[in-house]
Amino acid sequence: MLNNIHFVSVEIPNVITKKDLEKEFPGLVLTTIEKSMVGEISNEKYIFVATFGIITFCNFTNDEISSFLSRLNIREANSYATALINQDYLMLIDGDCSAPRIDDKTIRYSKFDKSIASIISLALSQSVGLEISENSLEKMMEKSVRIYEKLETLRVKDRKSLMDFAAVIAKERFHILNKLYLLDKPDIIWDDVELESLYNQLSFQLDLKSRFEVVEHKISYLKESVDFAIDKVNQKSSEYLEWIIIWLIVIEVIFSIYAYVIKPFLS
Repeated sequence: MLNNIHFVSVEIPNVITKKDLEKEFPGLVLTTIEKSMVGEISNEKYIFVATFGIITFCNFTNDEISSFLSRLNIREANSYATALINQDYLMLIDGDCSAPRIDDKTIRYSKFDKSIASIISLALSQSVGLEISENSLEKMMEKSVRIYEKLETLRVKDRKSLMDFAAVIAKERFHILNKLYLLDKPDIIWDDVELESLYNQLSFQLDLKSRFEVVEHKISYLKESVDFAIDKVNQKSSEYLEWIIIWLIVIEVIFSIYAYVIKPFLS
């Protein structure tokens, strides 16, 4: 067994299917974990494809990663390390570590198998997925600030763009809760204390829970902000309709006065 095992998780703009993996790696053994695909290429080489647009390479060289991404027609393949959101971790096989020990750079453990590779890949994928959401939310926060800056000048015609923005926020929240599944521990660790320790330590080092809470807070803030803006526009719309009704009543009164008072008088 190798002494050093390198994990690299990378965001992928293209959807990777089971057929793509089987074509790339003939004879590949594919299984699933937490709705994601795990491909066993050899005893010490795995590929993990998450449902939320992240792929994790276990024991691939940088050239192999670039080559694989290139064959997926990803434009940033040759510069994925700087052009795409990614995260890596080094695992050291240490016979003295009967239980997993993790710091901010390395994972030390005496064992390595498919389950361990899957847990590490899942945690790294979640971390990269969170970073993608964090970047997306930063852009939404900037848009929210611009909306607040022109809050008093919003008009009824702006309601559609506000509703579209609200839909984007709802979609982002759905993506985080239903695909990153950070609130639940992976099923495969329930009966394995050491795998649970591995995941919990990685989750702590990658700061998954607190980052998730910050993301949730930002989404709640964005939702409240856009709801307030929509209410403001709806209020203006109601006022506009009220004035229309008032003027229609005034016009009706004028016509009535003319028909029943002025016209008979002129006759």
